[in-house]
Amino acid sequence: MLGDDLICERCSQQGHFNEKCEYCSRMVCLSCEKSSKRVHKLRRYVICKDCWGNLKSRSKFKAL
Repeated sequence: MLGDDLICERCSQQGHFNEKCEYCSRMVCLSCEKSSKRVHKLRRYVICKDCWGNLKSRSKFKAL
């Protein structure tokens, strides 16, 4: 899988570094990622722009 770029499930563009949104479970690129937090030393929480618009998932993210 060398040379293959990952495809963002939100905007369908290719990217080198995609992360999983914790609330909708989609792989999103850096431009679709709204915010991220490092809660533990090894654990990183990511929220995408679509989930940021949902007030329930945004309040869960901010409560971390």
